[in-house]
Amino acid sequence: MSDAPRAATPIQIERIGHAIVARVQLKFLEDKDLKQLSQMIDQSAGDSGVSVVVLDLARVMILPSLALGMLVQISTKCKARQQVFRLAALSPQLRDILRITRLDRVLEVVDSVENAVQ
Repeated sequence: MSDAPRAATPIQIERIGHAIVARVQLKFLEDKDLKQLSQMIDQSAGDSGVSVVVLDLARVMILPSLALGMLVQISTKCKARQQVFRLAALSPQLRDILRITRLDRVLEVVDSVENAVQ
């Protein structure tokens, strides 16, 4: 665990039209952050007007294996709600992790939040 100060709200949810965007303000997602992220997305995406769920990972540098599993779970929940789930603004390192684990075949990756929302 890092001694660096953490943002007061490390995860923020924003509604943009028919989409919700979850912005993660952390470099490393810990277990409690993953649980909070999943709960926040479930609460926000439950709205009937939401058709796209975007996870903005621009600031995230490290994804532990637990996080990879959580992304698959979130994707599965979104599909059950007939919503599109997209990962946006991944660093080259995170893209490599998804490619190596072959999760790039399961999870949709988009260059920017703006493209993901459309």
